[in-house]
Amino acid sequence: MSATMTQAKVQERSGEAVVDMSVVLVCWNNKAYLDPCLKSLYEGGLKCSFDVVVVDNGSTDGSQQMLAEKYPQVKLIQNAGNVGLGKASNQGIEATNGRYVLLLNNDTIVNGPALDVLVEYLDAHPEAGAAAGKLLNPDGSFQSGYAPFSTLLEEFLIVTHIGERLWTGYPSHGDSNEIKETGWMSSACLLVRRAALEQVGLLDESYFIYGDEADLQYRLNKAGWKVVFLPNSAIIHFGGRSMDRWKRRKMVYRGKMMFYKKNYGFFKTLLLRAMFFVMSLLKLLVWCVLFFIPSRNDQAKKELRSNLEVMGLCLNLK
Repeated sequence: MSATMTQAKVQERSGEAVVDMSVVLVCWNNKAYLDPCLKSLYEGGLKCSFDVVVVDNGSTDGSQQMLAEKYPQVKLIQNAGNVGLGKASNQGIEATNGRYVLLLNNDTIVNGPALDVLVEYLDAHPEAGAAAGKLLNPDGSFQSGYAPFSTLLEEFLIVTHIGERLWTGYPSHGDSNEIKETGWMSSACLLVRRAALEQVGLLDESYFIYGDEADLQYRLNKAGWKVVFLPNSAIIHFGGRSMDRWKRRKMVYRGKMMFYKKNYGFFKTLLLRAMFFVMSLLKLLVWCVLFFIPSRNDQAKKELRSNLEVMGLCLNLK
């Protein structure tokens, strides 16, 4: 489907002029990060035309009031509760009409040149379905870039922490100055061509959070769209601000297993679950010992619960 056809569709649907880029942010009790993120968007000197929609998943921290007072130009979609990142992102996509959709985490600080680079690249390369750049830590150090699609060896290196000891940011690559066609990149800041979304579909809402962006880009790759890493685009990403690492672990493992089940078939999914189960069991045994050390007791409780939850997922994921 051509970009022209897609523009005609959104114009017919919305009756509004089509902007270059629609920014979709999902918020859940993250006002302290949402405010500076939006400020960086509006004061970053963007050359391309854009609009912003915030989909709020039932925040109780005053995010809605802050938006009304400081950013009345932002379109707010209010959910009664947390419907998940995938579903909320889709709500935002469907409520906008930009030629490109920027999936953006609210715990980011962006700048105009970094985002204009993404838009200009997709304008110049109609074969590209998505583009993103580097994510940097708040101190400016490299956080992540691009990654190939998961393999069982890669997952072993991640779960054992061997990979991160050998390579900074593993399994992500991208601390370089080369433009790369790749498998997938984080949706913390990912620009996607609407025509590509019209062809392959939106985010799979069954993921809830984690794994949905890799699944989308897997479908883009399969459909012949290029996914491109642009090293001269970089933004700040604080990362993991909506949940603690123990809750996040369960959701990350769930996303990985769902991705394998959907895209890699029964045998690889079985091996992945077995690997996660065994590694979680080993960690469980270690934390059972540490539980009896007073200074480690509180952390041990959280680790024991977290690893038991992962083991349960390995056995019962639908």
